[in-house]
Amino acid sequence: MAAPQLIVVSPRGSGTPLLTEFTAALGYSSYGTMSGVRPAGDEPGSGPGPGEVYPLLVASYGQDRAVRLLRRRDEERDELKSAFQEAVSALWRVWWRRLGQPVTLVSPMDPALEGRLGRVPDGELHRLLPGRGCWYVTSLDLQRAEAGFLRAWHADKQPPVIFHHRDVRDRIISQIRLLSGPAERVGSLPDHLIYRDIVSALPTMDARITLALTDPAFPGMEEARRCQWLARHPAVTVISHEDLAGPAHGGTAEAREEAVTRLLHATGHPSLSPDSLSPDLPSPRSGDGDDLEVGVWRRHFTPAHERIFSRLHSDLPAMPSTLPAGSN
Repeated sequence: MAAPQLIVVSPRGSGTPLLTEFTAALGYSSYGTMSGVRPAGDEPGSGPGPGEVYPLLVASYGQDRAVRLLRRRDEERDELKSAFQEAVSALWRVWWRRLGQPVTLVSPMDPALEGRLGRVPDGELHRLLPGRGCWYVTSLDLQRAEAGFLRAWHADKQPPVIFHHRDVRDRIISQIRLLSGPAERVGSLPDHLIYRDIVSALPTMDARITLALTDPAFPGMEEARRCQWLARHPAVTVISHEDLAGPAHGGTAEAREEAVTRLLHATGHPSLSPDSLSPDLPSPRSGDGDDLEVGVWRRHFTPAHERIFSRLHSDLPAMPSTLPAGSN
């Protein structure tokens, strides 16, 4: 049976846009850090699926009001639509918080509505989420995720969790490129805003790599370290960017096929062939601009950088230097 909801943990700089194309091809709308990436034909406002309205309305407003809303005549359905969308927005906020993700203290949501949904048992909350959603997070920290959520996931392993990781050296190059680029690409994450100033002030790529390797607060380094339990847990599906990259980005067709097969099994589509997916894959960019390239760090790391990496970050995932790009 296809999983209605997924959780993908993909640290920053891991080539996440490539994976979103595959999850979108499977019919999942992307939320969280990849919000706005929707599968073909899934337009905002296309409506919830069968049986998804009433349970959420009951959890949000109680049975009496839920029944009254559903009995509205067609010309009075605006109230139903508004109430349902408000419930969905509050549910997303509660779910995001249970995943240990930051939320703003001030919210336009009705505190009473959010409070009612916050009391839904952990094992049931994700079943209220409408549609087919893939929840992208950059970390699933055992110290920050709510204990009830972790206990519920330990008990029934739902929703499925996918850990998508990348050689940390390539992630460093990806983050440096982002922080060295135009301000509008950086977004609004506070650490990105601060480190864009810091990285932009350094004159050379050499200095920027040294900063990333030696500054424990450099974006993405600690969150990747806190994700290592995912690589060891038997119920987590592990997919590396190097495997998923394919020949266009320095990987191999065989590794991509194996990675897509693992994704299909994790999402409840074991009978599908990897060849049956037709995602709109990003094309490689020319020169040194392909942010999805496997092994790009080799063109930028000096022997001094490799020594620092070996001393400070040997516990983080990295492809062996002696292997060809795309091997695993």
